[in-house]
Amino acid sequence: MMQALLTDYISAALGKRKLTLLIHDVSLLNVFTGEIYETSIGIYRDKIVYVGPSDPQHESLNTIEAEHKIAIPGLIDSHLHIESSMVTPSKFAAAALPHGLTTAFADPHEITNVMGREGLQAMIQDSRNLPMKIFFYVPTCVPESNAVTSGAELTPSDIDEILDRREIWGLGEVMDYPGVLNESDKMMRILDVGKKHNAVIDGHAPLLSNSELNGYITAGPEADHENFTAAEMVTKMRLGMYVKLRGPYILDPRKFVRRMKSIPNASNLILCTDDVMPDNLSKSGHLDYVCRSFIDAGMDPVDAVKSVTLTPAQHMRKNQLGAIAPGRTADIVLLDDLKKFNIQLVVAKGIPVAKDGKLLVHIKSKRIHTFAENTVKVRAIDLQDLYVHPPLAEGYVYVNAIDLSKFARGTRDSGEIFLNLLLTKLGKAKVKVSKGQLVLGETALVFVFERHGKGGGRGLGFVRNLMKSGAIATTVAHDSHNLLVVGTDLKDMQIAANLVIESHGGIAAVQKQQTLAWIKLPIAGLMSDQSLEHVSNEMLALRRAFKKMGAIDHPYMPIACLLALSVIPHARITDKGIFDVDNQKFVEPFVR
Repeated sequence: MMQALLTDYISAALGKRKLTLLIHDVSLLNVFTGEIYETSIGIYRDKIVYVGPSDPQHESLNTIEAEHKIAIPGLIDSHLHIESSMVTPSKFAAAALPHGLTTAFADPHEITNVMGREGLQAMIQDSRNLPMKIFFYVPTCVPESNAVTSGAELTPSDIDEILDRREIWGLGEVMDYPGVLNESDKMMRILDVGKKHNAVIDGHAPLLSNSELNGYITAGPEADHENFTAAEMVTKMRLGMYVKLRGPYILDPRKFVRRMKSIPNASNLILCTDDVMPDNLSKSGHLDYVCRSFIDAGMDPVDAVKSVTLTPAQHMRKNQLGAIAPGRTADIVLLDDLKKFNIQLVVAKGIPVAKDGKLLVHIKSKRIHTFAENTVKVRAIDLQDLYVHPPLAEGYVYVNAIDLSKFARGTRDSGEIFLNLLLTKLGKAKVKVSKGQLVLGETALVFVFERHGKGGGRGLGFVRNLMKSGAIATTVAHDSHNLLVVGTDLKDMQIAANLVIESHGGIAAVQKQQTLAWIKLPIAGLMSDQSLEHVSNEMLALRRAFKKMGAIDHPYMPIACLLALSVIPHARITDKGIFDVDNQKFVEPFVR
């Protein structure tokens, strides 16, 4: 559709030209004033041109009788990773549009860590000409740290060039907060580039406080989604950050809402998703689910709507979005009940695109370039590749182990549970040796195989309290996404690893040499070209497999997928070995 001339929009607003769509008799939630009142909304092509009482002079080609349904702006997610849905951007749009999401600002640091600029370009190409507007941050931490081997690197010069692209809207989450606080040359140059382009700078500052948090904010990050406690939320809001809260998979909305109510003005509060696994998107929804959860927890519905419309639009400097007002993009959602947040109709760019959870438009299936389907450059795994030579043939050995807290007992706080699982410890475990073989159980063996064709390194380690039996292999191993294999039986580990290699990426669970689940993710080892429904069913099978194996799972994301994330305290495993994050050094697997 060709863009209309400015005079055409003005003529339509004045009733001199027919509207293309009139939404009649609607209850408008005005995000500027917080009022809800009866009105009509006139749209010409992709823009809202009239908001006011019905006027006979406003003729329209199409009319929607809203019957007093509540109209809110289309939802805006200002921080998400599309790759976590395990489908391509076009497939993601088809799944998320019926949930009211009309604009997404995505940080593609998963695929960029695998494929660099080519991966970012693939995401951009697949996002073009969709009913959903998808903008991108340029990732700032590729690789995430020097402790990993990733598939690519983005230099400050690369980022400078990429920021000139019209699809790029800011610097992705600045995860390397130690680099910022240590004034590393690379991070200082990246932040300077962001400021030169007047780009939005997204943050990532978990558990920082006092002078460290002040120093981090001084460097430029203006928003942060890493908020696990209400105290963190308030501290960052007081220091001028946009505070982004994720959904109930990762925090307890009741605690945050109680604290919100004591703040006279929480105008810099935003709700976002970050990561939504395919089964959760299929079952519960997307940003609408986050809104619904906070409203259920007692948040004022008007404030909730502002936090996913006007406020993220202001934060992202997209003033044509986020409100139902003349001159704004015609992204509108109709609800039958504000508190229940049931979405009945979605209008994007002036066109009805979804009704009652179903798409009204066809989104053409696209194919990301074939070069994205050959990124797992690992030969088939032999049993010998998994064999570990303990320092003795019989008895017991002590090993350095990544120690997961046992699933938090005595708390129903989802944020506390996730944080306890996320913040691993570096501990010592006692492992039996019989006939020169490790006897695995509570302590499992874990390998990370470099899979980007950069030398084929192999990191060896141990992890305790993750699983009871079987094996898990995955190329969804944030953020470098090397091939991670963990298990208690070498044959199971071999089978799981080779399944993932065979499918050019994915996740496999094997127990007693039987395949319990296998998600095939051939696109960069992260995404499928199948529908969300297909991948969702595979994810549900994986969760059932975890339960059968006694493996710790979490609704937000399988914990095994985070074992290699070297920027999260306190101990991780990479293709270079066991990494002590606190002391920024590698440790030997066996205690001498």
